[in-house]
Amino acid sequence: MRHFNRGVGAAVLSFCLVAATSACTSGPDDAAPGITAAQVEGARVAVDTDESGVEATRLLVEAAPVVVVAAPDEAAQARAASVAVGLRAPMLTAVAGGDDALAGELDRMGTERVLRVGEVTFTPDDGEVVDSPEDRADLEELTGITFHSEQQIPGDRVDDVTVHQSPGSPSLMVVGQFTAGGETASDTQQFTVGGPAWSADDAPRVLVHDQTPVAAVATAVAGGAAVSHLRAPDPRVDGGSVEAVTDADTVIALGPGWGTEEELAERIDEARTVPELPGGGQLLFPGRRFVAAYGSPITPALGVLGEQGPEESAERVRRLVEEYQPYSPEPVIPAFEIIATVAATEPGPDGNYTNEWPPEEFEPLIDAITEAGGYAVIDLQPGMADLLDQARLFEDLLRRPNVGLALDPEWKLEPGQRPGAQIGSASAEEINRVTHWLADLTRDSGGPQKLLILHQFSLAMITDREDIDTSRPEVAISLHADGHGTPEMKMETWEVLQQGLSPDIWMAWKNFYDEDTPTFTPEQTMAVEPRPWFVSYQ
Repeated sequence: MRHFNRGVGAAVLSFCLVAATSACTSGPDDAAPGITAAQVEGARVAVDTDESGVEATRLLVEAAPVVVVAAPDEAAQARAASVAVGLRAPMLTAVAGGDDALAGELDRMGTERVLRVGEVTFTPDDGEVVDSPEDRADLEELTGITFHSEQQIPGDRVDDVTVHQSPGSPSLMVVGQFTAGGETASDTQQFTVGGPAWSADDAPRVLVHDQTPVAAVATAVAGGAAVSHLRAPDPRVDGGSVEAVTDADTVIALGPGWGTEEELAERIDEARTVPELPGGGQLLFPGRRFVAAYGSPITPALGVLGEQGPEESAERVRRLVEEYQPYSPEPVIPAFEIIATVAATEPGPDGNYTNEWPPEEFEPLIDAITEAGGYAVIDLQPGMADLLDQARLFEDLLRRPNVGLALDPEWKLEPGQRPGAQIGSASAEEINRVTHWLADLTRDSGGPQKLLILHQFSLAMITDREDIDTSRPEVAISLHADGHGTPEMKMETWEVLQQGLSPDIWMAWKNFYDEDTPTFTPEQTMAVEPRPWFVSYQ
């Protein structure tokens, strides 16, 4: 066994994570000891449930003579990630109850030198232990890193900023007040910055997201991997994620939420083969938000879509998108919500109290919003008709990758009721039948995720909402707060509708030009909490 005294000895760092098709490289000095990495290929996942980063190094690293070990607080995590990327060294976090796993991992990697950052009590049995100083100049002298800047960042953005750091020459991330865990011995020899593991062409693709432990992110970045920070743990989430995995032989996903490696492989295949949504990717949320014009081409009395032609409607929404984009970190996509069946005061020939127009009546609108790079939603006011029966009328339109469905329970009637005389309602059972049909249609047609909007402004409109099935991944369900009035009235409705709502349902908002007093501005609309994912104008 190797034994070193603290503060004595030196190690030259070179970090190498090797995919099956790439070769290990040493640091700038060919005499420097190289770090051997595990062979990685295909779709792999390291969850790191305890946030220590051990699973990530276990997957990626076979040997590393120098490792950065950090305390779990945000200040230490930020500094440790900066140092790990600067040294091109793996990073681990000393978590409560994790000393044995940490010691075992350092022993497995043959670590000879540990740089502790923050108030870390963990001490390995073997190897030299050095504590990081508080002063930036002292830290640069110890590590051999020249930080190109000092960057104050929020504690919840350490992972994202780490992804964009430059290995060998990062900025020093600062979160609050950093406290060193101990003194650095005066005779401690300087660390040496290692070389990159891969050329840009050989780097494997690593996927991370907001819940990925900082240690795992820093390890991947330090090794020179091509790291992408996604909005959600799914390679289908947006255009950037699809681009990230399109030509990658090896895809490594770090953190929770990715599913099994088999599920990850399936999602990668879908990202590569399934048609993309407007704005990119195959999942509707959280990769984009929508701003929509609502109404019908049949008459302007039903909303703004009847006030001008299809191309003019698309241009009208495009201007709204420009107003909304400054207030959304996600791309804002233009949309139409097209009323395709309208509840009627008379029973009509079939006695169902709803007017149903042929699908081709709406094709010019759908073509116009498609040409504008947008999304269309077919809205149903069923009267006494069954919601699924009405949805089936528009099956051909719903096979298009950029066409979704909306159900309006306000206009769902029982025998003896009349439109406008009372507020209608729909059961979860009837909604679930539509959800499963739409999911099956989406799966069988090979399209991207489909949007299903549920309109509601009164809890009575969906009496058993807790029984709505959100389990079908082919469908994203959005609850559309459909109330109008004063700002106070709208916000009260917004808050009531969220009570007991499944976290798998995405909130949507409607602005009325005439009935709201006043109509919310784009800035006011996007200041609503939670920020709406779909906004329509009537």
